[in-house]
Order: sequence, then C-alpha cells, then structure tokens
Amino acid sequence: MSKEQMTTTADDAIITVRNLSKYFDDFEALRDITLDVKRSEVLCLIGPSGSGKSTLLRCLNFLEQYDGGEVHLDGELIGWQDISHNPRKPLSGEALRKQRQHIGMVFQHFHLWPHMSALDNVAEALTSVKKLSKKKAKEAAMAALTKVHLEDKAENYPANLSGGQQQRVAIARAIAMEPQVMLFDEPTSALDPELVGEVLSVMKDLAAEGMTMVVVTHEMGFAAHVADRVAFLDSGRLVTCVPPEEMFGREPDDARVRSFLQTYRERNVV
Repeated sequence: MSKEQMTTTADDAIITVRNLSKYFDDFEALRDITLDVKRSEVLCLIGPSGSGKSTLLRCLNFLEQYDGGEVHLDGELIGWQDISHNPRKPLSGEALRKQRQHIGMVFQHFHLWPHMSALDNVAEALTSVKKLSKKKAKEAAMAALTKVHLEDKAENYPANLSGGQQQRVAIARAIAMEPQVMLFDEPTSALDPELVGEVLSVMKDLAAEGMTMVVVTHEMGFAAHVADRVAFLDSGRLVTCVPPEEMFGREPDDARVRSFLQTYRERNVV
C-alpha cells in the first residue's frame, strides 16, 4: 500500500512523547518535550548543533535513559518498568532488546562488521535476534539489500563499498528486522557530498512506502520535500512542529527559527 493510500487520524499516533526531560549531570539536555508521531508519518528534527535533536532520538529507543516524562511505542512504555517508582526501574536487558526489535536505528556512522559481507551484515541480527534459519535470514537480507538497490553488492565487504553504499547496507540491516518505526540520526553527515543523494533517495523510497520515520537532519531540502512535519529544537526545547510548507514556505513566527533558517539560506537554496 502506498503512503498516499494510507489514512491517519489525529489519534493514530504510534509514538507518543509526554513531558520528556533528560539531564547530563546538571545540564538539562531536553526540557518538557511533548510530541506525537503518526503511523506512516515522516517527522524531521532540525535545529542548531547541541539543541537536543540526537538526544531526543536516542531517548525514543532508550539508548539514552530519559529522566522525566514518558515515551510510548504503540501504547507500550519504552525503557522503564513503571514510572510510578522513585527512583524509576529500567526494564531488564532482555525486555529492552525485545522493544528495540520494533525500532530500527540508523546512525551517522555505519557500524558494519568489517569481516562480514554486506549480505552477512544484514543477516546477522536476523539469525541472532529473530532466530531465523541461515537460509531464511539470507533470503530476507537479500530482499532488504534489493530494496536499497545493493543486490549486486551482496558479497562485497565494507572496505570495498563507498560510504553511501555502506550507509545503505546499514539501512537494509535495520529494515530487514521489519521495525514499526525507523530512526535516522543525521544519516548523511559522515558522507562526501556526492554520496548524500543516494542515501536520501532510499529514504524517500521508504517514506513513499509508508514507513514511519523520525529523522535528525541538516538536509533542509529533504525536510522540505519529504517530511510530513518538521520539528525545530533549540536549547533542549521543542520550539515548533509544523508542516514543511509552514516551516519553509513563509517567515516563521518564532525569531529563533527565522534566524536559523536565514543562516541556512545564506549558504543553500531549499
């Protein structure tokens, strides 16, 4: 089913964030964040470096233990056993691993096993986590590599792949697990400029298929043309979250957002 054929309602949120806070010692990295992400929605997180974008993303799958508030995936509390306890009690490792099976994560750097082929890098989690047979895991891995247009590179090792190809293998590894949502933490920031387009093209394909995606990005063109909504963060606060035409198509109401976008426009064209 294409994204255009899917329908969502205001209540059809797969991720709900309520009053989220995160501290690093005395530093408040996230301040009272409340946000919903609908099924099949693409939400882009933008803002200056250090604004809390990556921290928020990492809290969504509990790579960072958030200190206050709640994160739910499809109604299930992420990371904590019970927020009524003080101090809070985190889930066991096994329970957290089960939650994370539903959340695909793609980082700035590719984190591929250098001694494994592209196919084996994708298949590894399918055998070790999902307990598929080697045959079924390789079939699913090849299907994922085909989706990112790398079926002809299945037997190549990471050292023989470009940075863009390695990032597409990382995306294939995530989507092979059939997650409910995909999180992207600046997936093109470590790439040479000429390789950015191939990764963004794969992400556009996933968006068109209806994959729910939360993307931390400095690629304003991608946010403008692919996102359903764009959230601007600054100093750990969610300043605004609006459709891209409101963010980029007119002068934003907030002075900080205007300043950020003006700086970007001086260097680029959205």
